[in-house]
Amino acid sequence: MSSTNFVACVAKIVSNETLWRTGGVDMHGKPATNVSQVLGMTYPMCVAQCGSAPEPFKFATFSNQATSFLLPFLALTAQFPFGGSSHTDNISTIMLTIGSPTLAVFSLVITVLNSRWIKRRFAQMPYYPNTQQAVTILNNLQESLLRVKSTTSDGRLHLLAPLIVLPENDKWWEHGAAALAFTHTWSMANIASVGWAIIAYIFTIACMDPSSMNIIGPAVACAWIWLLPLVVGWLQNSPNCDESQLRKHLTALNEMFYVSVPPPGYGPPVLADSLTEECAITVWPSLDNSHGSDEARSPPFFNYARVFPWARAVEQIAQAFEAASMRASNRMAVHGAWTASSVKRSIEPANRSGSANEVAGYIATQFELQPTCWAPEVWGRVVYSAIVACAVQWSCTGAAFVTAWMTPTVGLGVSFLLHGLMSTAVFIIILLGQVFEQFQHCTNPLTPPPIPPSSLRARYKTLSTLFRRVGKVFFAGAVAPLHAVNSPHCSS
Repeated sequence: MSSTNFVACVAKIVSNETLWRTGGVDMHGKPATNVSQVLGMTYPMCVAQCGSAPEPFKFATFSNQATSFLLPFLALTAQFPFGGSSHTDNISTIMLTIGSPTLAVFSLVITVLNSRWIKRRFAQMPYYPNTQQAVTILNNLQESLLRVKSTTSDGRLHLLAPLIVLPENDKWWEHGAAALAFTHTWSMANIASVGWAIIAYIFTIACMDPSSMNIIGPAVACAWIWLLPLVVGWLQNSPNCDESQLRKHLTALNEMFYVSVPPPGYGPPVLADSLTEECAITVWPSLDNSHGSDEARSPPFFNYARVFPWARAVEQIAQAFEAASMRASNRMAVHGAWTASSVKRSIEPANRSGSANEVAGYIATQFELQPTCWAPEVWGRVVYSAIVACAVQWSCTGAAFVTAWMTPTVGLGVSFLLHGLMSTAVFIIILLGQVFEQFQHCTNPLTPPPIPPSSLRARYKTLSTLFRRVGKVFFAGAVAPLHAVNSPHCSS
């Protein structure tokens, strides 16, 4: 295969006054008026004097730039919190994160905002046992397929009401908050990887020569710098994404879950597993997720797929706690007269016991529940997270684009711009798919029948699957421009 030595070709043109005056150009591509301004040549001159073949690939140059500008950032991907049920999910996390930094940053920011929102939501309640434990448990279930059941499938047993009201379930909340305290947080390996990436980036900027005609390495480093805040953010947030460990803890928890004796019987609460295998709070994939929705994948990258259903489930539990708290603050017992407590702002267990119907009525809201697809304030968090994600993406992509654009010959840097555009497009497509996914569930958690007819739900499901798959196809296209390595050649 023919090749060209462009360094020797440019030197030949510079040494010949006739040639550089005829076809020599400066860093802006304009005709050079002085030999010291010559940094390139016109396309006809390039073909005539150098030939149309590209310069041969030099592995030594490539490996030097890759180890200096690329590998330190790629090493950071090993610090992502994974925890998927399969190696496929974990590998997909790395590939999808690289393909769309916008979506990766969105998942991180929405997770942080969800944590702040749930604390504010439960802080609105005057006082009621286990509210703080509920915040801890629900916040640590953001990486799970969270589902809340008010009753069993046959409607025979109430599940959510006894979990919140009965004093026998205080241990469930206490042990649950303690069990879900396991986290993926900082270690010496994390600190070393993050520190090395920071040092490598500092050296990259310090050693950059603006007059050089080949500073593509620093541009690549700028394009990858978003990995630093992403990894640091996940390590600081410490998500609970170990699916096997999470299921193990919840299985043990549900063995101490009590329910009221179903009517017409009456008696003290009994363990739920003696009557049913269903639980009030579950994280197992349901039949609705048999089509492989990202919602069921435990790595935190997929939190974008859980933001709407998680918020709905949390709001359902929050409304139940709120109703019980308001009744308790008005000195209304589940059964009979209120028993005063000698401890201020404390509720005697006797005030929280009663029949199954009384317990269920204790968490009933005082207003008519309206069917809804979205939890309160969820769209505000989504929009804010999207703005932050796009800002992070384009601050890094923009820096890489400007660096490449200002490198002689000025005006080239399309690969970085293309990566940024495709990454943003992937984010929009995937998020739209999740919005369509939620239209299937436009129902109030406490009312059994779904609102959309089955044919309409099937259309929403098809649209959601289509958008998700198209977005993931675009992921591969988004990665390609970022890693494209172009050898010098004559171009018009």
